[in-house]
Amino acid sequence: MLENTEVSAVADRIKSNNKQIPAAANTSLAYRSDIDGLRGIAVLLVLIFHGGLSLFPSGFIGVDIFFVISGYLTTSIILKSIERGSFSFAGFYARRIWRLQPAMIALMWVTLALAAFFYLPNDFIQFLKSERYTSLLISNQYFERTTTAYAADDTSSLLLLHTWSLAIEWQWYLVLPLGVWLLRRYCTESVFKAVVLGLTIGAAALSLYLSSKFPDKSYYFFTSRIFELLIGSCAVVFNADKVKLNSTWTNILGAVSVFALFYCATRENILMGFPDYHAVVVCLATALLLWRSGSERSITARVLSFPPLVTVGTLSYSLYIWHWPVLATASYLGFKHSTELTVAYWVSTFVLAALSYVTIERKFRKPKWGFPMTLAVLMVLPAIALSALYSVSVAKGGWPQRFGADMSQVFDRLKATTPPTREDCLGGASDGSDKRCIFGAPDAQVGAFLMGDSFSNQYWGFVDTLAKDANLSVLAQSESACLALPGIYLYDWSKTKGTVYKKCHDKVANYYELIKNNHYRYVLIGQIWDSYADAEIVTSLDDPRSVELSHQRFEVAIREALDIIKASGAAPIFIKAMYGMPAGVNECLLQRYVLRGQLGSLERSESCQRVPRVDSENPWMNSVFAQLQVEYPNLLLIDPKDLQCDSDTCATTANGIPLYRDIGHMTDYAAYTFGETYLQRFGNPLKVSR
Repeated sequence: MLENTEVSAVADRIKSNNKQIPAAANTSLAYRSDIDGLRGIAVLLVLIFHGGLSLFPSGFIGVDIFFVISGYLTTSIILKSIERGSFSFAGFYARRIWRLQPAMIALMWVTLALAAFFYLPNDFIQFLKSERYTSLLISNQYFERTTTAYAADDTSSLLLLHTWSLAIEWQWYLVLPLGVWLLRRYCTESVFKAVVLGLTIGAAALSLYLSSKFPDKSYYFFTSRIFELLIGSCAVVFNADKVKLNSTWTNILGAVSVFALFYCATRENILMGFPDYHAVVVCLATALLLWRSGSERSITARVLSFPPLVTVGTLSYSLYIWHWPVLATASYLGFKHSTELTVAYWVSTFVLAALSYVTIERKFRKPKWGFPMTLAVLMVLPAIALSALYSVSVAKGGWPQRFGADMSQVFDRLKATTPPTREDCLGGASDGSDKRCIFGAPDAQVGAFLMGDSFSNQYWGFVDTLAKDANLSVLAQSESACLALPGIYLYDWSKTKGTVYKKCHDKVANYYELIKNNHYRYVLIGQIWDSYADAEIVTSLDDPRSVELSHQRFEVAIREALDIIKASGAAPIFIKAMYGMPAGVNECLLQRYVLRGQLGSLERSESCQRVPRVDSENPWMNSVFAQLQVEYPNLLLIDPKDLQCDSDTCATTANGIPLYRDIGHMTDYAAYTFGETYLQRFGNPLKVSR
């Protein structure tokens, strides 16, 4: 992604004179120091954004700048080689591999060492899975599937998250050379330009569509990023050799372009649905700065050629690949944002980048072997080795013994209580056809139905305990961030942007058909109810929206749900959410293992096994439940906080095992433990006819 030109001597001569370097014999380009300066701006934007500084809240656009630069340079290199008659696919890929892979291999082995020492068993397995996908050049697809969104809370300690962009870069390399070669071979120049322009416009339109359709995932899509690379190609294909702008216009265009970049970098709350029209602006501005129309001699170009900025640009690839593991490791170890951490982040990033540049990038820039050996040693063998290591880690459970006998016992208890099909029933079939979603008494007829969002899925062990005690089996159906009430839509919610959550609506409709047709004895709805108190709820896309109208529609829908359940002959049970996950609690609890009891981690772990209770329940939602219990006397409310909390504090562990997993869901061990405790304290609600 952060490639330099193919001129091998560029790096050594930047600091000394910043003069133009002659083109090499076959594929090298004339050196432009302003491009390295532009790289410097791009990588600094990324580093500032990831470093948590508020200066550029959308500094992630630095990656988009890099994509345009990459499209520009790779297209230039290929076209120049074709014009000289020296182009070969083997030569192109050998140079790309040697340019990028040595540092990437070093990154993968260093992060492997970090994860092997610090990362707990399940986290270590997931790291190795991400490393396998990284070695296969498809880590963007992996992170698209396994994260809630880019820069979400669940991504802060993923050591290889930033490799998504390098995967896209490699996917671009797989299609660009053949495409350019075919077009130049079989098309006239005018047709070639028309095709490139058409592809760029079409790719931009596709990206804007994906932005609206998949706003939480489009960030990682190769199909969302093609237009950025193609805009870089357009800056080459539509070169200005015949149209030279005067100095006034080049200075104006340069200033406007730089302003556009910094304007977009300072916008807030544009990450959801990115890349969108902001990305189009960023890419067009970058292309104007690259476009050879005299712009390379403009005031902007001279500013971008400022030697310290050029030096940062020279280090940009190393800065990019090493900065994120520094932050991810610090996050995993529980270090909070502070002035000291910020200073350590910047210093260590630049030190690592300088070492990587001197010992790896510069040393291995030129191919050492032919293409077959290069491909085998630098691409195929690492992929095979890391895939094998991942498979072994799964079989070994992530080697919990790395952390001692206590950690092995904790891991074994967590693993032993994890239902093998629970996660498959979150977002799975909604028509009751998946038999893996039936649990409880193994030979009993299905007598209960559990539905809701992901917080209903977390109660699997809790309900399983009650169901087995009552000799019932239970069907579970759930959809993430989905309010399981009939006849309504969530608008602009979770995985939607500017539209309704149709998938949720349609699945909920199926749930209530099951209730009407199967006449369960009990219907359980588990939700993180308070989250929906502020949701925009509509019955159609054209409905007016306000908090008051949403509350009215919620109350109508929840009564309709209870009426359907009552008419089917079932007894309704609402399960509320457990006490919200305190910030950093699992990191605190598990530091004793991660840090091997050093640096006061044992005392800190013990101190966070109970936390002060803060009343954060939504009063409107509580008043609704209170009124519903008056109107529907057979409605039972189960509140896990009755088991977890006393009047002043709430537990964060059960028998020394963490209560929370991922971003606040209950661990399966806690769910089963709560089930046993509930039976002892309150009896079994699935044995009571209400």
